[in-house]
Amino acid sequence: MKVLVFADSHGDSLSIEKVMRRFYPDAAIHLGDGVDDFISLESSFPHTKFFNVRGTIDSYGDPDRVLVLDNVPFYISHEKQENTGAKVALYGHTHTPALYINNGVTYMNPGTISKEYGFRTFGLIDVFEGEYSCEIKFVDSLVL
Repeated sequence: MKVLVFADSHGDSLSIEKVMRRFYPDAAIHLGDGVDDFISLESSFPHTKFFNVRGTIDSYGDPDRVLVLDNVPFYISHEKQENTGAKVALYGHTHTPALYINNGVTYMNPGTISKEYGFRTFGLIDVFEGEYSCEIKFVDSLVL
């Protein structure tokens, strides 16, 4: 299962759409601050499962949630949380990409996909039968 992770799009739905068309993921996650940019694309990708949480500038949605994708529990929120009980904790808010493991939990902040903030980044996660790998990708290094 290929999962794309976006955060802090702040009105830049075009960058999300280009990345989605490059990868055609099985699932896509938006970690807030621009959820409308993400939701507006849902009908264009009928074979992709969309998940999102509310950021500080979004007016609706859950502040956090737990997802299980191919037997891997994910905790998603706009701001970083500890002790979530998940194998993977995804968060946004800082606009700075981060990927590290602490106490057996993989933490990923995909950074920002927005052109307003300099370099644009997103997360790519491959999940298969309880195993996973995570990486940060730079939009400008892709052929879109």
